[in-house]
This record gives sequence, C-alpha cells and structure tokens, in this order.
Amino acid sequence: MKINIIGSGSIGSGVMSASYLIDDHILVDVPNGVIKYLKHLNYDILHIDTILITHLHGDHFFDLPFLMLGKYFNKDKTSIKVICPYGTIKKLKLLFRIGFPYDFRKVMNSINIEFIEYKGRSNIRLGEYLIETRNVKHGKIKPAFGYIVHKVNKKVGFSGDSMHCPAKDKIVEDSDVSILDMSLKAEGNHSHMGYLDIKDICNKYKDKTIIATHMHNSTRQVAIDNPIENLIIPKENQEIIV
Repeated sequence: MKINIIGSGSIGSGVMSASYLIDDHILVDVPNGVIKYLKHLNYDILHIDTILITHLHGDHFFDLPFLMLGKYFNKDKTSIKVICPYGTIKKLKLLFRIGFPYDFRKVMNSINIEFIEYKGRSNIRLGEYLIETRNVKHGKIKPAFGYIVHKVNKKVGFSGDSMHCPAKDKIVEDSDVSILDMSLKAEGNHSHMGYLDIKDICNKYKDKTIIATHMHNSTRQVAIDNPIENLIIPKENQEIIV
C-alpha cells in the first residue's frame, strides 16, 4: 500500500488538518479545505472511490459536500462509497442546507454515492481491501472510529481522534504501520493523546512504525526536538510505502 499523509495538523495548526490518501483513491477523513488542497497537490479528486470518516467533527468531514459537488459539476458517475459513523447523512444534509440550499437532493440524484453508516465494530470488504472499524474514545463524540485497512498481507491502522485507550493499543498491535493522534505536547486528555502517550506506545511496540498526526504546532516541535526511533513526524504529502 501507498499512503500519502495529506495533512497531519490539528484544527489550529499551520498545516492541513489530518487526512490521508491510500493508493490514490481511498481518502481517510475529509477536513475543511482538503479538496482544494488535493488539487493543489495535483491529485485527481474524481479518482477517489472510497472515503473513511473517523468522526463528525468539522475538521474531519466538512469538505465532503465539496467532493460531492466536484463529481456533480464534472458529471462524474463513477461510484463512491462513504464508510462513516451513524448520523453522517443527517449532518451532511444540514451542511448543504447552510452552504448550498436546495442542492442536496439534486446532487445526490446526479452522482453515484453510497453511505455506509455504522455505530460499532465491523468488517467491510471492498475489492482487494478489508476495512475494519474500531470504536475509540474521543470525549463525548460517539461513535468515533479508528480503522485498520488490509491489503494482501499488509495492514495500516488509523486511530482517528482519541484518548489513549485499549482500542488504540489493539490498532497498533494489529497493524504494520499506525497513524496516531498526537495532539498535545505532553500528556493526553479525555479526547486526544499527547507526546508522552505516543512515547509510551513507541516504547511498548518497538517493532512497529508509528506516524504522528493531528499535531498542534508546539507538539510537532516537541517531537522534532525529542526524536523517538520508531516515530515518524511527517512532512507535507509524505509518501509511506507499507
């Protein structure tokens, strides 16, 4: 698998919010501004056929209408599946009502899009990929998902936003490479992990590769100044081959 780290920033950082592209056609999270940013990086957004949404905060799904409108304006009928938390369609309708009144039904009737909403753990087979949803703990937001994406004999884990919980350790155990929330520069809280949580995970799983994401600017600097052997602090659009 090829993973491009499209964004690894938190909502207030100076880089694109957390988002990842798998093999140029599976997009994990659709944060505000990411569709234009993908175009800036010369990706063809019409090639995206699968979207995984970790949870329903704006910096993880607010650009979904813009992806849908892109397919609508280009009269693109290729199918796209959205694997997402329960309640996504309801909130998506509200986004359209606020930003593009009267367009939701028109767009939905003109493109080939399927929403697969879940509340809990599940396995979804999509062609050569197996996608596992894992429930993680992100404050009061429920459901909040992590994902493990399987292709042949390789597995990549995505924590989404989450505190340090047993599901996070299990994602790391079950994956070759894990992309984990490292929002805070010291200890984590009830919603996010921090540098010290990631340090503990890296020490516990020394044979695993960890990639930090969802970082505040200060957190990124702490991690750069205090490197951990099996921790990657990604650059813009960094490519990882698994």
